[in-house]
Amino acid sequence: MSASPVAQAGRPDPACIRTEVVTPACQPGADGLLVARLAEEMAAAWRCGRRPGVEEVFAAHADLWANREALLRLVCEEICLRQEAGEEIALAEWTARFPELQVEIRNFLGSRPSLPDEPDPLDDFELLCELGRGAQGRVYLARQRSLADRPVVLKVTDRGGREHLALARLQHTHIVPLYWVQDDPGADRRTLCMPFLGTLTLAGLLQHLRRTPAGNRTGQDILAALDSARAGSAVPLPSRGPTRQALGRATYGQAVAWVGACLAEGLQYAHERGLVHLDVKPSNVLLAADATPMLLDFHLARPPLRAGEAAPWGVGGTPLYMAPEQRAASSTVATARPVPAAVDGRSDVYSLGLVLYQALGGPVPLPARPPRLERVNGQVSVGLADVVHRCLEVDAARRYADAAALAADLRRHLADLPLRGVPNRSPAERWAKWRRRRPHALPLLILVAALLAGGVGAAVHHVHDREGRAQERLRRAEEALQDGERLLRGGQYPAAAQVFDRGLDLAGGAPESAPLARRLAAARQQARRLDLAERLHRLTDALRLAALGDRLPEPQVRTLEASCRALWEARDRLTGNDKPDDEVARGARADLLDLAVLRAELLARLAAGPDARRARKEALAVLAEAEGLFGRNAALLQARRELAQALGQTDMARAADLRLLETPARTAWEYCALGRTLLHEGDLAGAGAAFERAAALEPSAFWPHFYGGACAFRRGDHAAAESAFRVCTALAPGSAAAWHNRGLALDRLGKHEQALADYGRALERAPDLAEAALNRAALLHRLGRQAEALADVRSALEKGGETASGLCLAARIHLARAERAEALASLERVLAARPDHPEALALYRKLRPE
Repeated sequence: MSASPVAQAGRPDPACIRTEVVTPACQPGADGLLVARLAEEMAAAWRCGRRPGVEEVFAAHADLWANREALLRLVCEEICLRQEAGEEIALAEWTARFPELQVEIRNFLGSRPSLPDEPDPLDDFELLCELGRGAQGRVYLARQRSLADRPVVLKVTDRGGREHLALARLQHTHIVPLYWVQDDPGADRRTLCMPFLGTLTLAGLLQHLRRTPAGNRTGQDILAALDSARAGSAVPLPSRGPTRQALGRATYGQAVAWVGACLAEGLQYAHERGLVHLDVKPSNVLLAADATPMLLDFHLARPPLRAGEAAPWGVGGTPLYMAPEQRAASSTVATARPVPAAVDGRSDVYSLGLVLYQALGGPVPLPARPPRLERVNGQVSVGLADVVHRCLEVDAARRYADAAALAADLRRHLADLPLRGVPNRSPAERWAKWRRRRPHALPLLILVAALLAGGVGAAVHHVHDREGRAQERLRRAEEALQDGERLLRGGQYPAAAQVFDRGLDLAGGAPESAPLARRLAAARQQARRLDLAERLHRLTDALRLAALGDRLPEPQVRTLEASCRALWEARDRLTGNDKPDDEVARGARADLLDLAVLRAELLARLAAGPDARRARKEALAVLAEAEGLFGRNAALLQARRELAQALGQTDMARAADLRLLETPARTAWEYCALGRTLLHEGDLAGAGAAFERAAALEPSAFWPHFYGGACAFRRGDHAAAESAFRVCTALAPGSAAAWHNRGLALDRLGKHEQALADYGRALERAPDLAEAALNRAALLHRLGRQAEALADVRSALEKGGETASGLCLAARIHLARAERAEALASLERVLAARPDHPEALALYRKLRPE
């Protein structure tokens, strides 16, 4: 749905409720642009009181009747316009008007949410007004009574969408966040709750400025539009802030470049988490009341598409703003052809570039030969125009490689620094930027010239040369800061810290470099802290996964324990910041708490060898420290009880039991810990209930669903396991474990091709996941595809897979290929290391009964 949570209060903002085509889009090219223009003209006519239907719009374009996708596009547009006008939509009427589209119309209407004129009241909310509506649902402004009447946006859709799963993974300054989601299965309805941050979209801003030529606009014009929107809001909105002050001093071109940089950073954050937005357009950009730009509407967001893979249903978007490869992929949906070209983050770069092109005065729809921006708008420099036009390259390979590179160039433009992604081909612009960066350099040059003329040229030359070297070092230090920040945004924390180190060496100790040196030192500290937090999170996730096992090899336990000890001892570097908005500290505290409990679980259940007792005592001490840091909770008490039992300290175990009665589990995390304990005790029903409770408390959390899937798999409910792991793949598309486990569930359900595909996805994400290779090999063996199976086994063994299981599987494959000698050789390798291996013995005796 493109109805945003930020339309004008009390009435829909027409720019915010345009329909995206999730049905097959019209073909790219001239027809596609024409149909997009006709759809916009139809919507404009309805806003003005006229109500043309598809037949009237097509009257002057009879040749388009033969274009099925074009016809469907306009039919969907009219349906949405009639619904927005409050009309009832009758299936029979539409299939009678367009019998050739009966199936498509039935699917389109069948996928729409069944929504009453007013939604069912939610106990905690007072609905204030409807903000907008579109093809996917409706948006309301409300007050949340239990939280000081805070204003929120309620977005009501059907339960088929995945926007909530996308937003659950995204917490970024320039992306509107999700508070919570609530499903009503009986009514097939889902409610998303989001903050109410303002009422002005970029589309609304451009509408407000339409009478002012782009070359005459200023940052003050943007503030005036924000103030106008604030005056019409149903709830008070802030009217001050540093961002607004900066915009008031900026030129319009600078303001648009800054908005673009912010949005590009938000897109890069989403891309790094496996999501492409696919619908970047002016109506999906909010200018919050404090002027912060934010991305809206992730209901079409999905993982990137690779060239050659089957086109999934629902590759949509808004045709006017689609990249060429996105339009091409969308057109393959109806024909079941493979995707002709990759659709990835560069597609969003194109769409964002088109949004910036339009905001700076360029025409949209984009002509075949778009006019240069610096010729359309005198405010736009050659460099900024080059940045935007590079985004609009038809060939994705010629665009910016990612949104981070685009953001970096826009930031460099604003800082008067040389651009990296495009040539700095205007000498006048380069000179002007140099002058603004070094306002005192020109007087110095004049002074040097005068001194030279006075006969002291050699001395002045020395001074100037030294000044030049110092300036060059300072320039390189500034570039190091910029480069390091780009690496920091890209999550390359160790590399960023090294670059900041280099910048500090370049900055030296000169007084004029002190501010830059302070910024570099602070950035280096942040890079090191983020690297530490990331290592902590990776280790904690490894422990979360290991907690499902029965026993780990002792060397692996020792390695994990050493890593746990090192990161636990470094906890003050992560949590020492007392700022309430410090996300790094907040995430680190959650991981450290889980680290303490999981380490205790690991040592209680998995440790072996002579040092197990010492390690368990150390884990008890860590639990005591964790309780002092984070307070008492059920998970810590439970872990203490298990360690005490393993150590034979019955009094401590009994005391923990008594305290558990007084401290029941309350949070999703505590229920997960309880479920893990019950799982290892063999209480599958109790464990399943605990994981189900955890998922209900925190639906967007990965581990409750993952543990729930593992529990369902163990009790033989493979359909429930597949469903749980499917949620995991949506929440974390980059998780090899999620795809591997879903493959296992599909394998047990007899959905072999789907299982093979999931094993493949797991190996794409983690090529060294030997277990996935072995499971795929076993399935290929059962399907009779022995050559592929044998290749997977060999690959798994090379990656360190479980040797005995892999060699036994290899023996069975060799037998299926009538390769008796090779089968015997594999079994002999197993028995040489493990003479009592039951499977190897049975197979060996079958081949050599003597």
